[in-house]
Amino acid sequence: MWNLLIVEDESIVRLGLRYMVDWETLGVYWKAEASNGEEALRMLDTEPIHIVMTDIRMPGMDGLDFAKQVKMKYPDVQIIFLSSYDNFAYAKEAIRLGAIDYLHKPTMDEREVAGAIGKAVALLADTPAQQPTLTGDERNLYLLSLLDKYTIPGNPSLAELETEEFQQGYWLTAFRKRDDAVQAGEDSGHLKFLSVLYLIEEYVSKDWGGVVFHRDFREVVWIAPAAAKAGGIGHSERGKYLERLRLKIFELLNAPLIYSSSSLYGGLEQLPDAYMEVLLQLPVHEQSDNLIVRKSKAFVDNHLLEDITLAKVAAEIHVSPGYLSRVFLKEIGENFSDYLIRNKLEYAQKLLRDTNKKVYEISAEIGYTNPHYFSKLFKERMGLTPLEYRNR
Repeated sequence: MWNLLIVEDESIVRLGLRYMVDWETLGVYWKAEASNGEEALRMLDTEPIHIVMTDIRMPGMDGLDFAKQVKMKYPDVQIIFLSSYDNFAYAKEAIRLGAIDYLHKPTMDEREVAGAIGKAVALLADTPAQQPTLTGDERNLYLLSLLDKYTIPGNPSLAELETEEFQQGYWLTAFRKRDDAVQAGEDSGHLKFLSVLYLIEEYVSKDWGGVVFHRDFREVVWIAPAAAKAGGIGHSERGKYLERLRLKIFELLNAPLIYSSSSLYGGLEQLPDAYMEVLLQLPVHEQSDNLIVRKSKAFVDNHLLEDITLAKVAAEIHVSPGYLSRVFLKEIGENFSDYLIRNKLEYAQKLLRDTNKKVYEISAEIGYTNPHYFSKLFKERMGLTPLEYRNR
């Protein structure tokens, strides 16, 4: 779609134009409206605009002065003039400024408007450097539409996916945060996801390339060319590359991810098949929770008020403490001891809020025989002493 800006001081004229023709069938998106030249110039500085339809006579800056400035700053923008006056001098000046058409408002009809837009679209399509520009959100939505056989366009096209690097095909990977990882608040979780998205994009752009986008701020999708930019990274190395990326994200952002990747595909019309292959391979239910971790978490939940240690849990599920510690950190993204303390202190907060029990009673109830140690630990983790937390 090519973005259209209407510059017209009469709101009734703008309204009439909007519904005079079916813009989308002409390949045009009604992007913005302005009531004068100054406002329109500000819009051009912030919005990707390809076609401008502007009145010649407006208060303040008139259409001719406005067009001169547009052509100086944005020479590829196509301009169509509107006028209530059938004045040859205006038309002559409009043509000199590079306008592609001059429409007489009192007599113009749907056919004339469509014809003028057709000229603009044809000129834009013939300009190699000028392609329809999408905002970040529009680009993301378009890329998502390519992943579903019910929404993919009839002739899918995106310049980023039609470069030389994609001539040998592509493969697709989806990354998701583990459902059972430490949960953050809504705002911080959103920011954490964006950090993961940007890090993946930066990491892959250096040595592999491709396109990175997201689904609802829950999943990162990477469409990668068949061959990496850097030498020595071939088909058999993809798994190792993805694992290095996963570990890098965990190391820098403490964000445990799971991922799945597809085999090699060719045309863009096969993107839904590639994405479906990825979804079928993604771990389901508790997202590949290791059986050992599931058992250890269940034991902690059932014995939270007792004096639990890593060694006790390891003995209960018949593994070594060292192995349990490594697996727990890998699967959950949190040390076993931190997981245990976090759950105990969350329970202590509930008791402080909902009961009148003394601090030493709560300490003993959750398995800490030394109330001073409990108070110190509580303040280190929560920033308040137990009494301060209760009385705030």
